[in-house]
Amino acid sequence: MRSSVKGHRSTRLSKSTTHKFGVDLVGVIHPDITKAETLPSNYYRDEIIHHKLMQKFASSWNFIGLESTLNEGDVVPVVVGDIPMLMTMKDNEINCVSNVCTHRGMILCDSIKNVSTIICPYHGRTFSLCGKIKHMPKFEQVENFPARTDDLPEAKVATWHGLIFASLNLEDSFEAYISDIEERMSFVDFSNFARDDTLNREHHINANWMLYVDNYLEGFHIPYVHKGLNSVIDYSNYKTEVYHNSVLQIGYAVNGEECFTLPHGHTDHGKNVAAYYWWIFPNLMLNFYPWGLSINVVLPDGVSATKVMYYGMVGDSNKSGQGAGGDLDTVEHEDQWIVEACNRGMKSKLYLRGRYSPSMEKGVHHFHRLLTD
Repeated sequence: MRSSVKGHRSTRLSKSTTHKFGVDLVGVIHPDITKAETLPSNYYRDEIIHHKLMQKFASSWNFIGLESTLNEGDVVPVVVGDIPMLMTMKDNEINCVSNVCTHRGMILCDSIKNVSTIICPYHGRTFSLCGKIKHMPKFEQVENFPARTDDLPEAKVATWHGLIFASLNLEDSFEAYISDIEERMSFVDFSNFARDDTLNREHHINANWMLYVDNYLEGFHIPYVHKGLNSVIDYSNYKTEVYHNSVLQIGYAVNGEECFTLPHGHTDHGKNVAAYYWWIFPNLMLNFYPWGLSINVVLPDGVSATKVMYYGMVGDSNKSGQGAGGDLDTVEHEDQWIVEACNRGMKSKLYLRGRYSPSMEKGVHHFHRLLTD
């Protein structure tokens, strides 16, 4: 008699399940979402892959701060990808230079300072706030010194409505980077925005940074994870639009909830838009609500740790605390629980990769393609 055990199924790992993907990023994600599989789980935990992705970070535009926080003489440590940099202001001009001394590789500054020069704490090499070498003790006998290589390498800097960006790709066009959001959000009166430091947050998450972005880029989970948010937006009409280097998600208000007043001629005129959720590759989230703007910056801290910074700019304080942007702290904590649980799941031998919902996960698919193309 053939025996069977009811309620128990033996699981064998197929060759495809146990296969380890290499570190070549190209071609991992099928361009057709109906045929595509998600990122393999080892992409969320492999050190070599993480390093390759950080190179993409550094060659893209990175948000590094707000103009309203900078004063003449300020030196602010920032990162572009995983590269330590310094944001400085000299003669009302914003610079972004390497935070690594050109002498022996010492980190120059590990906290915000207001100074006239940058002095290496190791051997006293001195730089201007623009990164030009000014002085080095005991180098009188060194030939061909100083040379251009003794200056601090610099990044390209751009500003947009008070936000500061930097890129190490000197040929990268900022206009192309920001054009889609500039066009869609042209109705916003940024001149009316004021920084509100009470909205600033710093979150530390035990998960790979890509899982945080994955979660942000789909509203699929809203009814299951965010009960409060789901009660103020019309989930049935939740919309995702994909652009060259960005994704826009639009949440529509249920009757009576706060929404934008959009001008005639705008593509969304007549619609009850509660929120525009913009993600721009690789790690910036600009969340526009009727009250103003919430900025989220996702900063990788190794393979399995992420820091998320929140900044707030308020245009209409009378609308704060209402609608889709009314309880951001609760939504954030709900998301963190999900993201950390997914990070644990990525370590399972029984999970390799999944599939995308063509209607609900277009943004995640686009992100994965940008990472691997």
